[in-house]
Amino acid sequence: MNAVNSGSDPLNSAPFPEAAFDHRDQENHCSLQLQAQAERERLLATMALRIRRSLNPSEILQATVLEVRQLLEAERVIIHRFESDWSGVVITESVTDYLAPILGHKIEDHCFAEDWAGEYLNGRVQATADIYAGELSPCHVALLESLNIRANLVVPIIQEAQDTLSVNGWRSQSSGVGTPTRRLWGLLSVQQSSAPRQWQSAEIDIVEKLAVQVAIALQQAELYTTAQAELIKRQRAEAKMQQLNTQLEQLNAQLEQRVRHRTTQLEIANQELKHEIEERQQLEKELFQEKELAQITLESIGDAVVTTDDLGRVQYLNPVAERLLGQSIEAVEGKAFTDIFQIVHQVTREPVVNPVEQVLRENQVVYLAEHTLLIARDGTEYGIDDSAAPIRNRQGQLVGAVVVFHDVTEARQMAQELSWQASHDPLTGLVNRRAFEKQAAAAIAAVEKEQHHALCYLDLDQFKVVNDTCGHVAGDQLLRQITTVMQQRIRSSDTLARLGGDEFGLLLEGCSLEQAETLAEALRAMIQAFQFAWEDKTFSVGVSIGVVGIDSNSRDLASVLSAADAACYVAKSNGRNCVHVCRTHDLKLELQRGERQWVARLHQALEESRFCLYRQEILALDEYAHSGHCEILLRLFDTQGNVILPMAFLPAAERYNLMPAIDRWVVQHFCAQYHQVARVDQALGGKVLYNINLSGASINQGDFLGFLKTQLEQYQVPPQQICFEITETTAISNLHQAANFIATLKQLGCQFALDDFGSGMSSLAYLKNLPVDYLKIDGSFVKQLVNNKADSAIVECFNHLSHELGIQTIAECVEDEQTLEKLRMMGVDFAQGYCIDKPQRL
Repeated sequence: MNAVNSGSDPLNSAPFPEAAFDHRDQENHCSLQLQAQAERERLLATMALRIRRSLNPSEILQATVLEVRQLLEAERVIIHRFESDWSGVVITESVTDYLAPILGHKIEDHCFAEDWAGEYLNGRVQATADIYAGELSPCHVALLESLNIRANLVVPIIQEAQDTLSVNGWRSQSSGVGTPTRRLWGLLSVQQSSAPRQWQSAEIDIVEKLAVQVAIALQQAELYTTAQAELIKRQRAEAKMQQLNTQLEQLNAQLEQRVRHRTTQLEIANQELKHEIEERQQLEKELFQEKELAQITLESIGDAVVTTDDLGRVQYLNPVAERLLGQSIEAVEGKAFTDIFQIVHQVTREPVVNPVEQVLRENQVVYLAEHTLLIARDGTEYGIDDSAAPIRNRQGQLVGAVVVFHDVTEARQMAQELSWQASHDPLTGLVNRRAFEKQAAAAIAAVEKEQHHALCYLDLDQFKVVNDTCGHVAGDQLLRQITTVMQQRIRSSDTLARLGGDEFGLLLEGCSLEQAETLAEALRAMIQAFQFAWEDKTFSVGVSIGVVGIDSNSRDLASVLSAADAACYVAKSNGRNCVHVCRTHDLKLELQRGERQWVARLHQALEESRFCLYRQEILALDEYAHSGHCEILLRLFDTQGNVILPMAFLPAAERYNLMPAIDRWVVQHFCAQYHQVARVDQALGGKVLYNINLSGASINQGDFLGFLKTQLEQYQVPPQQICFEITETTAISNLHQAANFIATLKQLGCQFALDDFGSGMSSLAYLKNLPVDYLKIDGSFVKQLVNNKADSAIVECFNHLSHELGIQTIAECVEDEQTLEKLRMMGVDFAQGYCIDKPQRL
């Protein structure tokens, strides 16, 4: 069937130039041609107006394919846009009901010559009336056959821009700097599948012109979006400037107030200082009178005190000074202070400047440097803190110096011990996480262009087995022995640290990634060969190691540690007791990082409540049975409002223990909406049983059962209308816990369904111990039920076994009528799938 030849098509309301003229005269023919041309121009203008009315690219594209398909009465119209590898992705589609949609399909065409895009940029239009007519290569015929295309009209969508470079990786052409650049945005394709079709020149002409209008509309939408963003940015900047001006005014006012207040304080302080000076003068007079009392005091205090004259000769030692110096006042009086006071730096052993010489030279108070040691006459060393000050007479003349020092040997030792404890793990003696991160950060910051370091993240395997079997004392001993094993292999320049629990870090400075991998493999082999004996038991342990290189491209400590941790996680995912090296374009590492990124997105989604509940009907296959049954499903909206299916985020939620929070969100929000939903369902046909999925992590939480009871009571939800679904894997992983959980809620009236049955690898005997009401047969057995005898036999077995145990069955993923009828003949009780109902928002 050729839709363009119908009598109602305005494109063919007048004959084309190649048609025969019968007996019409030339003037009448020209008139008809002008009328047809005017009609086409009117249609084009109308369509272009509708398309360009929107500034949303998605709406523009969708309107285009709808308009073209209606105008040309085509079976399918698509627009596909090019990726950076020149494969095309179908981004918009309008298709008849009897053809399968190909929206989102990626088309990789290797049949074109190398310069095929240049031909499209030069205005090429591909009009194929019949792919079997011999005009196309076998490669093209095979490609179009795979897409169910018999006739095809392809028109390029070309944009003009003042840019001589390619845009987003698309091919472009420019005649020179400053001239418009033509870029191939995508292709508009009109397709016929049922029969060949001869494309008329008028059809081709209007599609070409419409493609030009689409290109203009897309550019307008992009300009509008850019202008909006700039406007918002400018408004925010103005608001920020206004805020800063307000803050500046407030700060100026505060500063003026503080200046006034400070001025008042200074005036008061000047008065107080004047009074204090007068008092000090009086005190100095009294102090000279009380010299004898001061002498007694000096002999009683716990600090050592030495006084000298203005030449630095010793005049007085108190008893503490005599003990620390190892000499009496009689033996040293009159000697130079430098002869009896030998001090050196504790670390370098270099002599330290004598404080008395410094005081007499500078006429001011001085203090000893830190880490100073006093060497007594008998060679005993004391750690001391020291200060020295000038002694002046009443006229202020320098007459000598006084040195005060005290023994801080024990305090320094204690400080050193505390410093060691702050940077080391007390169990293994290795540096701790804080010190390790400090050294790693320094290595990253100091790495030069040609330098290479490496960082290893080690996580012991089977450590928990030892801890749980023999206790923490055995676990601590294992960690100490493993530390000894690793220290035998690493270099003296390497830094081995315990990061916490059974996790270790290893910093390899001046080590290439290949050398680090070799060392990591050697460590893994040594630990694997190690046998840990405790009492009458012997254990083998392993280690999973993630290795990441450090070079001038390494950003910071957080990114390096994150990469090493992720690589270690990949090593564990690969079966444990292995080494994984983080390399460029590491797909496994990128997948693991992607899951970690989902964690933050899910936390934000929970905080912003961007989840949404959907429902899908479950059909009773017995016509006399009550069919009011549906499953509550979960969707997530991203920050742009796009719907994200659970398969995209639930794996990350399960891996990083976010399922309990998500389950609680689902239960709480469904219970809050229950009465509104139930009223609508009852008005349409009666009571409905609502299935809600629960994860294994939630079931294993001690307080989750109480949470469910509270929600049902708070929102007055009848337990008889709720059916909780748990997966087969969840049930058998902790059979006792699952059975108690189910039994407790069934006492309230709730029902239970065992989901994804058959996907696990366990014995069927556990069904006898689980008081479930429904068994949901996994969709992997249902999809090929009609054509696969093995699947058919398995489904019959599951159905028969369930009925023998008094359990009703639900078949999942029912997608066609043949499968539905087959299930009905088998005696399966219920069916669920797209053939019956597509998920709808609750």
